[in-house]
Amino acid sequence: MRKTFLKYSIYLLLTLPILLSSCNNEDDVNEIFVSRGTWYVVNYYTGVNWDSNNDRDARPVITNVQELQVIQQFNITFKDDGTLEGNMQNATFTGYWQANGEDRSVSITRLKASTNKVEGRNKEFIETLERARFYQGDSGMLRLAPQERTTCIQFTHIKQNGNN
Repeated sequence: MRKTFLKYSIYLLLTLPILLSSCNNEDDVNEIFVSRGTWYVVNYYTGVNWDSNNDRDARPVITNVQELQVIQQFNITFKDDGTLEGNMQNATFTGYWQANGEDRSVSITRLKASTNKVEGRNKEFIETLERARFYQGDSGMLRLAPQERTTCIQFTHIKQNGNN
């Protein structure tokens, strides 16, 4: 009896930390957005299956090589003070951001371009950022999606021409 009690006591002591600790599924927002600096556009995607860990249905929107080279120069840097800055084609922009690691929501607001006339791919980029409501990713890849989560823009820290 005493041996059994001792055995159960040891078992309880070993499992107690596991039972008392809770699983935290909250993302480290600064690790994802801020820690490695500048994010470069990879492409826009449609047909996105947001809930899939291996989204093979997503299709790139821009397939023209010259247009792809233009947007892959677009970038954004999220700062830990809630501001952001970035570059587009012949223009820069600034704004504000915040993200919630619990529900993976994101808000990008008050974007202001260095030029009065924002058009073409620059306009598309700014509007995509403003419509973003959710994020996925880690410190190496970031996807931003609007409310319906069937399209997204994907970023990486690596410029597509091979430079960091």
